[in-house]
Amino acid sequence: MTDTKGKIVIADDEVDITRIVKRMLELEGYTVWAANDGQAALDLYRQHKPDLLILDVSMPVKDGVAVCGEVRETDNQILLLMLTGQKKEQDKVIGLGAGADDYLTKPFGEKELMARVRSLFRRLGR
Repeated sequence: MTDTKGKIVIADDEVDITRIVKRMLELEGYTVWAANDGQAALDLYRQHKPDLLILDVSMPVKDGVAVCGEVRETDNQILLLMLTGQKKEQDKVIGLGAGADDYLTKPFGEKELMARVRSLFRRLGR
């Protein structure tokens, strides 16, 4: 493994969000791969075996909840953080029910995102 804090795949159909979050995480020392749809996120997950998946709930091809559920069928160790523009409690319940470890509502700040990522990685002892 490379000398980084951890490996992360981020997937969001909003290209600017993906680009900005990828850069923030890289500056913090993480190795990051980015996708703009759910299927591409699954492909990156299978190829790189990241420690954390950051998934937007609403994406083309395959949404984040479907990706989360599919990954959880075979991997109980990976960390999953869901992103959404939806503030409804039911949306959060669905994401957490699919296997997400945490949930972040857009718009979010850099400090909150990084605090949640660090918190999740502490579960891995990092």
